[in-house]
Amino acid sequence: MRNRLIVLILVLATGLSACASLTPQQCLSGDWQNIGFGDGVAGRAPDYINAHRDACSEVGIVPDFEAWLRGRAAGLQRYCSPENAYIIGRNGNRVSPVCSPDQRASMSYAYDWGLQYYELDQQIREAESEIDRIESVILAELSLPELTPEQADRKARLLFQIRRLESDIRMAELRQRRYAQLPY
Repeated sequence: MRNRLIVLILVLATGLSACASLTPQQCLSGDWQNIGFGDGVAGRAPDYINAHRDACSEVGIVPDFEAWLRGRAAGLQRYCSPENAYIIGRNGNRVSPVCSPDQRASMSYAYDWGLQYYELDQQIREAESEIDRIESVILAELSLPELTPEQADRKARLLFQIRRLESDIRMAELRQRRYAQLPY
């Protein structure tokens, strides 16, 4: 019983520390400008420093707010770029509202371009999944050597549906090539 309690405490402690924004070693390193840079590149809001403050309070460290801000500002230059906006859209994510209005304006086209790629990718995956589902039905229910006329008709309709989905996939892949990279 005592061993189970120790294991439970270790599991809980590990789970809680996994939620911390920084490890104790990162807090002790004191490289707040680099930590801020990483937060900027990740598009984190200015109040994210509070998560670091909480994580580092366990080891008695107070973040250097000014160094963190300088690093975050430098990281935001990378985050708030059209190239990054394209990647964010292509991954189907939203742009964090940390960029200036001018930056957001320059990012908009690139984000939409990447989002087009993502949406076409989702269509392709859905069609592939539907093909897999239909093939499973055919294999499970309609793979007998001799089929009734109703079964043969159903199988023919399902095979036609597969061909239509394959055609849809090819068309989406052709359209997706257009969005595979930024046009500039």
